[in-house]
Amino acid sequence: MNTLCKKFKACGRNVVVHDNVVIEHPEMMEVGDDVTFYPGFCMLGKPAVCQVGAHVNFYNNTFIQGDRSRLTIADHVDFFPGCYLSIGEWESSFIEIGHHTHFAPHGVLYGWGGLKIGAYCNFSSHVVLATVGHHHENTSVPMALTGEKAAPITIEEDVWVAANATVNANTTIAKGCVIGANSVVTRDTEPMGIYFGTPARRVRDR
Repeated sequence: MNTLCKKFKACGRNVVVHDNVVIEHPEMMEVGDDVTFYPGFCMLGKPAVCQVGAHVNFYNNTFIQGDRSRLTIADHVDFFPGCYLSIGEWESSFIEIGHHTHFAPHGVLYGWGGLKIGAYCNFSSHVVLATVGHHHENTSVPMALTGEKAAPITIEEDVWVAANATVNANTTIAKGCVIGANSVVTRDTEPMGIYFGTPARRVRDR
């Protein structure tokens, strides 16, 4: 067993931690069976809860950060190379991911406002799930100094978000929807629809 595994709060069977993996607070992690951390994986910060299910793969250069927040990953989830997860730094911040869900390379997940993702969801490359932004309405100081402005995103089960799409805060993507490539979701969707555009609009039923 890798020496890092021994530091986990709980560790299942067949957990593989490759070389060049950095986990700042492994004592916070509960890891299930058959989980692999590939080279370049990095997790910084001290989340209040970090639970990883069974058969989860963190491929090369997946980066996670957050303090006081909650990360919950169900079974059979894959993060392909270069994914970035910012769980957030508030007690109310979280990322929750359902089973049999995957994230293609360079996906970005922000949990500051609360990000809930259902089972059997599919995220293509460069998808951004943006529960957080800047207080652009405050013009007295630069936006970089205004602090975080956050609201939740809920993605129900069996959803496909295609490449380069962005999902904005305070939205729900309903069960069975497809979000087309390069689209921007700014409002709730209805079940089993195909949505395209900026802002994304329902173009037809599945």
